Amino acid sequence: MITDRLLLATFIALAALLVIAWVAARLQTSRRNQGLAQGFADSTRSRLVFARTPTAGGFDAHFEPAPEPFAHLALVYRGGATGDPIGLLVRAMRGNDALIVRGLLHERPAAELLWARGQIPARALARRARVSLWVQRRSDLIASEYAVRGADTTALEHVFVDLQARFGALLQRVSVVADREDVHVEIVLHGAGLRATEAAALIATVRTLGRAAMRR
Repeated sequence: MITDRLLLATFIALAALLVIAWVAARLQTSRRNQGLAQGFADSTRSRLVFARTPTAGGFDAHFEPAPEPFAHLALVYRGGATGDPIGLLVRAMRGNDALIVRGLLHERPAAELLWARGQIPARALARRARVSLWVQRRSDLIASEYAVRGADTTALEHVFVDLQARFGALLQRVSVVADREDVHVEIVLHGAGLRATEAAALIATVRTLGRAAMRR
């Protein structure tokens, strides 16, 4: 009987510790995401408008007006929060989160670029019209392959390498394409590793990437 009570007390204590740890993790993540969102809000003279305010789960927002050279620039952050404390721990250990920067330029890019971590971009390998115009490149500086398309991609490639130099450890995918109506520039990275103080540099580099894409 005493053993049963001890087991029950131990179970209750462990459950309570898990709940406390879950609440503490959510509060810490929420504060961290709020700080990151503020870093983006301070990155331009534009106002950051939230479709979903910063919580432990992330945030959705767009700049109003969109900073030059974009007609629309948005942020989508899925910060890895979950109602399952074990799941929260696992996702935190794996870094399973995604910060996506999506931008629509005022005009279609003249130069295009595709890169995905650890692989040649599938879009550049697909067998369809104009696919032969994609040219595969390799940069020894970033030790990775990427694909470009356009008459003069030099400026775009230069900014891409600079983006890799600044945020390479976090970057997962970079896409600059002309054949989409909703998004021309899309960058995916691990937001959990991005500091609030780096938000301005990221947005500045994304804007430079957009300008380089429109050079004719």
